[in-house]
Amino acid sequence: MSTRRFIQVLIVVLALGLVSSAGATSSGTNGRIVFTSRTRDGQSDLYSIGQDGTSLRRLTTTVHIEQAPDWSPDGTKIAYERVLGGGDHWRIWVMNADGSAQSALTPESTYADDNTPAWSPDGSRVAFASTRGGTWNLWMINADGTGLHSLGTTFAYEPSWSPDGTQLAFSGLSGIGVVNADGSNPHFISGPGGSPSAPSWSPDGSHIVFARNNSAGYPGDLYLAAPDGSAETQLTSGGFRNAQPRWSPDGTKIVFQRYDVAADQWNLWTIGTDGLNPQQITSSGNNLGPAWGTSQVIPEPDASPPDAPHIDIYAPTGDGIYFPGQGTVVYYVCSSTVSAIVSCEGDLPIFAPVDVSTAGPHTFTVRAVDLDGRTATKTVTYEVLDITPPTIDLRTPSNGATYDLGADAKVDYSCSDPGGSGVIFCGGDLPSGAPLDTSWAGLHRFSVTAADKAGHVTETHLTYTVVDRSPPRVVIQSPLVDHDYSLGATWSTNYYCWSPGNFHIVSCNGTVPSGDPLDTAGIGPHVFAVTATDENGKTTTASIPYRVIYLFNGFDSPVDTGGNLDGAKAGDGIAVKFSLNGDHGLKVVTQTTWRPATCGDWIPTGPAGPADARLSYIPSTDRYREIVASSSSWKGSCRLLRFNLEDGTHPEVRVHFK
Repeated sequence: MSTRRFIQVLIVVLALGLVSSAGATSSGTNGRIVFTSRTRDGQSDLYSIGQDGTSLRRLTTTVHIEQAPDWSPDGTKIAYERVLGGGDHWRIWVMNADGSAQSALTPESTYADDNTPAWSPDGSRVAFASTRGGTWNLWMINADGTGLHSLGTTFAYEPSWSPDGTQLAFSGLSGIGVVNADGSNPHFISGPGGSPSAPSWSPDGSHIVFARNNSAGYPGDLYLAAPDGSAETQLTSGGFRNAQPRWSPDGTKIVFQRYDVAADQWNLWTIGTDGLNPQQITSSGNNLGPAWGTSQVIPEPDASPPDAPHIDIYAPTGDGIYFPGQGTVVYYVCSSTVSAIVSCEGDLPIFAPVDVSTAGPHTFTVRAVDLDGRTATKTVTYEVLDITPPTIDLRTPSNGATYDLGADAKVDYSCSDPGGSGVIFCGGDLPSGAPLDTSWAGLHRFSVTAADKAGHVTETHLTYTVVDRSPPRVVIQSPLVDHDYSLGATWSTNYYCWSPGNFHIVSCNGTVPSGDPLDTAGIGPHVFAVTATDENGKTTTASIPYRVIYLFNGFDSPVDTGGNLDGAKAGDGIAVKFSLNGDHGLKVVTQTTWRPATCGDWIPTGPAGPADARLSYIPSTDRYREIVASSSSWKGSCRLLRFNLEDGTHPEVRVHFK
C-alpha cells in the first residue's frame, strides 16, 4: 500500500467548488421537471413534477409513445419525440407546458426517425438526431417548422446546446463530441471507453455532464468535464446505475435517472454539482429522461434595499477549501452607487492571512457603512482541511488470491479518514459491491484510490489469479454430424481434446483412435463417441450421430437419370432395376408404395399405398430387379413409385402412364 500527496485531486475538488459557484450565478430559475413515465398507466406518457417531488402533473394521455422531452428556454413549451405504437416512425412534436396544443414539428417521413430534441438557448431553433440521411446524424429545424437541414455530423445523437448557442455537444460512436452550430469542426472530447452518452451543457458553459457505462456494460456513473474534455471528474459513486443527466437552470444541481434493482424500475434523482446531497424525487412508475425547466414565476425581490452598500469578498471564497499553512490573504471590496463608503471592515483586515489555523468550517464577515448611514453585511463560509491521509480497507479481492473462472465474488472495500477532514472520493477499478471480474483466466490487477478533502490520496494495488477449472473440451472433425456414409466406405476419423484451463489431458479416447477408419460395416444409425479426462479428474464425452447406407447407383433404363419413367402402360408390371454395389439379400427393400401425383410438378394428390411387387437379384449384372404391378385404371395418370430400403433411404421413380 502506498500513500502520497496528490495535488491533482485538490485541483479537482476546487474545480467542483467552482462548478457550484458558477452555477449559482446563472440567470435561470429552477422550475418543474418534465419526464417520461412508462408504467403509471400502462403506456408511455409525459409528466411534470416539482423539484421537491411534489405536485405531479400528467401532460399527455394519448395512445402514442412520448419520450425524451426538453423545455423551451422560457419554460412555456416542451419539445419531445413521439411515435404511434406498432410501427410508425418517430417525429419531433411540441406542446405547451401544460400539455395543450400538441403539434408535430418535423415533417412526416416513411423511412426515417427523429429523436432527442434540444431547444436552442434563444428558443428559435430545435436540434435533434435523425436518420433522414440514412444514418444517425444531427439536424436542425426552426421553431416554426421551417428551415429543416442536416448538420452533416455522422453517427451523432443526443444533442445539447452550449449556453451561447454556438456549439452542440452530442453522443457518438467515438464518445462525447462537440460541433459548431453550423455543422463545422466536429471533434470528440472523450474516448469511447464506457460508451459515454447523454451530454448536457452547464448553464454557464464551463462544464459538460455525461453518463458512462460500468465495466459490465450497464449504465454506471455521471462525470463532469470541461468543454474541451479536460478535467474529467467522476460525480457519482456507489455502484448505482445512473443515466440521462440534465442541469438545473440555475446550475447548482443535476437531475438524472437511477435504476432501482429491487423494484426493477428507474426513478428520478437530483444531486449537487459537487457530487453531494443526492435526493430521490420519484418513487413509483418507470421514470426516464428528465429535463429541468425554467420557472415562469418571477422570484421575490432581494430583501436588501437596492441602494444599500455592495460587498464583494474575493478571499476567502464562499465554499472555498483551504489547508493548514496555506498563504492565501484576505481581500474584499465595498462599494455603493448612491453614496460614499465610510466603513468597510472584515473579521480580518485586507491582505491579512486567511485564518487556516484549525481544521473545519470557518466563516468570514465583512460589514459596510455608507455616508448616509445605510449598512450591509456579507458572510461567506469556507473550510480548512486537515493533512492526515485516508486509509483503504480492501477486503475482496485479497492480494494473491485465486478464483475459479466465473466465480460469484463481490468487490468489497471501504475508505476512511479517522480524525481527518473526511473522504471525498473512494473508488476502485470496480465499485464496491460490484461483481469481481472473473470472466477470463489469468493474472488480474485491481486498484483502489481514496482522497480526502485536504487533497491527500492513498492508493492500493494488488493482483489476483482466475483459474479455468471447467471440464476438458472435445472437438470431433470426422465423422460429420448426421452425415450419410456408404456401406464399406473407407473414411478416417479425426478428433482431439483440450483444456480451457491448460490442465494436462490424461486421456482422449474415441470409439476408435483418431485417424483410424470409421465403422461403416453395417447399415443404419451409428454413434461415434470421444471421452476426455484431465488431471483434475473432470471428464467430457462428445457424441456424433451418423448413418451408413447402401451405395445406391441410380436406376437403370428404362428409368432415365432423373428418375423418370415416361410412357409406362397402365395395367402392366413395371420393371425397375438398380444396383446397391453387391448382393445384400432380398430384404433390402422393406416396402414398395404407389402414390398418386400431378403430372409435371409431381405434387402428391393422395396417400401412399402398398404396391404388389416381386424383388430379385441378378448376379451377372449386379442388379436388383423389382416387378411392380400397376392398375389399368391409372391410364393417363402419374404415380410416385417409392422403394423404402432397410438403410432408411427411399429412392423414388416418377411414372407417367400412357
